[in-house]
Amino acid sequence: MTITISLPPKPSETPEFTADGQKVHDAGTTLRTSSSIFDDHGSFAGGKAKDSGLLDGRSAAAYAQALSPVGKHADACSLALRAAANAVLGHGDELVDLKKRHQQLEGDREHLARQVDALIARANPLPTDEAELRILKSDCERCTSQVEAYESDLVSWTEDLEASEEKVAAALRDAMTEQQVDQKYGGVADPADTARDSMPSGNDPKSVKAWWDGLTEEQRAAMTAAYPEIVGNTDGIPAAARSDANTISLDRDLAELGAIPEDQRTDDERTRYDNARAAEEARRRISKSIDPITGENYVPQIYAYDPMAFDGDGAVAMAVGDLDTADNVSVNVPGLTTDMEAAGDNAQNAINLQQAAAFEGGTSTATMFWIGYDAPSGADSVGVAAEGMATAGGERLADTLDGLNAMRSDDFHLTAIGHSYGSTTVAHAMTDHHPGADDVVLLGSPGAGDDADSADDLGIGSGHVFVGTNSEDLVGRLGQTGWVSPAAIGAGVLTGPLGGAVAQMAGAGLGHNPAEDDFGAVRFQAESTSRGSIPNIDDHVKYYDHDTESLANMAHIVNGQYDEVVRAGQVHDPWYRDPVDPETDRTPTSPNTDGR
Repeated sequence: MTITISLPPKPSETPEFTADGQKVHDAGTTLRTSSSIFDDHGSFAGGKAKDSGLLDGRSAAAYAQALSPVGKHADACSLALRAAANAVLGHGDELVDLKKRHQQLEGDREHLARQVDALIARANPLPTDEAELRILKSDCERCTSQVEAYESDLVSWTEDLEASEEKVAAALRDAMTEQQVDQKYGGVADPADTARDSMPSGNDPKSVKAWWDGLTEEQRAAMTAAYPEIVGNTDGIPAAARSDANTISLDRDLAELGAIPEDQRTDDERTRYDNARAAEEARRRISKSIDPITGENYVPQIYAYDPMAFDGDGAVAMAVGDLDTADNVSVNVPGLTTDMEAAGDNAQNAINLQQAAAFEGGTSTATMFWIGYDAPSGADSVGVAAEGMATAGGERLADTLDGLNAMRSDDFHLTAIGHSYGSTTVAHAMTDHHPGADDVVLLGSPGAGDDADSADDLGIGSGHVFVGTNSEDLVGRLGQTGWVSPAAIGAGVLTGPLGGAVAQMAGAGLGHNPAEDDFGAVRFQAESTSRGSIPNIDDHVKYYDHDTESLANMAHIVNGQYDEVVRAGQVHDPWYRDPVDPETDRTPTSPNTDGR
């Protein structure tokens, strides 16, 4: 019996592919920001200029009539740029997918080429044994089938690339000239306006989520471009959409205000620009940081952006990781002296916690810093001496936590972490509003607020209220312990802005010391190997440092790894002397939190 063997063909070369989908996506983001700028100009020229009150009578009418065509053209440009931006953004996403498929094709081709070479070598000379010939024939047929599948995949990949390129090119060709823009988009109703009119009143995040889900893809894209301030700062809207909108607002501020000479900016413009640059620094730090497990750079998610909030102190929240999909989410609330200019340092805290959570074996995690309330800082730092700002901040934080829960339909693990005055804010959010947090962490706390007599008052069970307090952290000694709170004023101890704020707070009574045994929380080890020998401010700002007990334990809490949390002895009051902290005499350790 004759056995016919057909050697498999060599697979075609995989074409070179150097496109960078992320850069294309970034270009789309820039176009979308430009669309938003034109939308603002159209709104101003079309009505806000006339209604500003600066002109009246004939002058106002003439002014409005002269500006009307300008406004219509700006609106048309906005719609044209938005369409182009959406096409470029889609092309960028498709290129990212095509890049992954190309890498797979390259691997398949290399593997098949080796197989073909091996089969050619086995057939030269042909085996004389019939059994070996049959095996060779079967192997050749199998390899041929695999090469054919590769060739088919290569054709599909090429066709998909060409289709993607043609689609974006066609979208851009539709608006190459002003005449084309005005012909196609002049007088066209903006779908964002209809969507905006249907938005539910009030701030219930569940209603907002239902409204957002009910919009068409076109309406959501239109809302993002036309009303980024609304989309970017409304609880209940998914984090990715909020980040897209806030990216527009941030990039617009950087571009428009940065183009104004420094000596020509108004006070408000100067404040807005400085806060935008602080947010940009936070974004830069996140995007330059690396996941210790995957080796990939993080992608920042801008959850809130309002640079003029709180009389110019500003509000910003930014996440390391995906808030829409992460199994574990933490919201990190800073305290004393925090305003938007501190965004960079707070971003670093979120980065460190994200890296530690990954290194400690957590599943997918998103860590967000939240400068979303009017914390005591600058001229209003006197507010640290009372709970009013923490009470108001607690309400805003509760809205944020409720919004995170509302925007997701799955079950995820949510941890609220408050540092310094932020711990009092977190405690007020829990005791006053009962948002859906699974765990609470109070760091360097000056007190858990007058509404919390014990950890149970936070409403999630004392076993889920965690406290990290360095024994020499001066702020951590301010809460009420036993019969009387310790004095916080000592010669040479309180210096600088933070020290001044602590001096104001001393004895003010921000509630019980949550590290005290009577409070009933879970205290974890949070000492530092560089711990001072007397109560000081430096130990108050080390909790998020890498290779510290506090960061390792916070990572375990965020991951839900409760058995891995290393507990510490609680502060107790023997009544006949000052409160005793058993951690004072323990030698601190330095656990590795990032693999370095």
